[in-house]
Amino acid sequence: MTTLHRPEELDAATAHLARKLAPILMLDSREPFAPDTVGVTRLSVGEPSPSCPHIPPAPNGTSCVLECAIWWAGLYDLEHIWIAVDVDGNGLSVSASARGGVVDLPDAEWTDGRPVIYCVPSKRMFASTPDAIKALRCTSASNEGVTGILLNDMFAAQLSFVTPYDQFLVHEDLRSLRPTTTFEFTRAVPLHEARFVSWDELALEIPRIIRDHCEDLRRRRRGLKAVFLDSGDTLINEMTEVFDPHHDGLVLNAEPIDGALDLMEALRGRVPTALVADGRVESFRNVHGALGFFDHFDARAISETVGATKPHPLMFIDAMRKLGLRREDASGILMVGNNLHRDIRGARRLGIGTVWLNWNDRYDRTPQDPMDKADHEVRTPREVLALIESELATSGFAD
Repeated sequence: MTTLHRPEELDAATAHLARKLAPILMLDSREPFAPDTVGVTRLSVGEPSPSCPHIPPAPNGTSCVLECAIWWAGLYDLEHIWIAVDVDGNGLSVSASARGGVVDLPDAEWTDGRPVIYCVPSKRMFASTPDAIKALRCTSASNEGVTGILLNDMFAAQLSFVTPYDQFLVHEDLRSLRPTTTFEFTRAVPLHEARFVSWDELALEIPRIIRDHCEDLRRRRRGLKAVFLDSGDTLINEMTEVFDPHHDGLVLNAEPIDGALDLMEALRGRVPTALVADGRVESFRNVHGALGFFDHFDARAISETVGATKPHPLMFIDAMRKLGLRREDASGILMVGNNLHRDIRGARRLGIGTVWLNWNDRYDRTPQDPMDKADHEVRTPREVLALIESELATSGFAD
């Protein structure tokens, strides 16, 4: 019989101390995020944190250190505040996490025995005064740093379900929620009013919380979800391919179609992309690598490793699974290719939207089957980009 792990609960004495000393957080007046749950731990002097790779500062006179591991609702991240406590249960000093390290906050004000700490807008960082935050104004007011779910070593195994598509959804959600900051810190959040649990409990909850958030974003996402791209005569001019005379079918180099490099650069980070192409892995590594976009793809379904060629459904299914897309997501995918039979018919059989890049006449341009008729026909990679831009403009999250 499997024994379920029962997390150690927060003891009453530590909870009482935490509610007595928990800081008051000052947030930007337009900050959309707030602390959700606090994992509380009472540490001995010199004892390492159980939730991050640091030993909290403990000045002379410290009896214990109170750790507040703060989980921020909607930010998918954990940050820390430590309060050094004397033998009478009063706060001596306060420190906090910042950019992966620990900073002392000696200038922090104390109100009714609680430190007042200012939060960098949407940055999960802390400072002791508003002036210290305003020095970071240029980077904090931008979208720099909007990433997604941080897959650190502590939660890597539990968060193995997170896919490139999940990361895309989280990034889009964070980007849509990030406001123009005012740097007026008028929103006071008394942390002692938040939900307190032990760190052991919070560590078990975090992967579940993230899974629930990801599933909610999947349900709400409307419009374009991913772009699949062929390579030959879609990104690369097949007439320029140079083959290795000693290895059958191995392409050494080739030239891009006009506008293809701009297309790949424009798509990077804006929508999940997958290469869905027939050929040898080393060929694409040679050609795409030399042109600088091999790693722009979030996934690659290449016939040599898939064991099938287009229009076989496995080629498209492989790309979907690698991105973390499901069969019900097919209508939100666009497959861009030049071959009516292999690219268009293969994608349409799975319900995937199609874009025929009618760039040259090297292949049959007459549909031989009703499934060969693409949803969109374009002539250049720049028209492909314009179409995708239009799709992205009408995509987003339903309320």
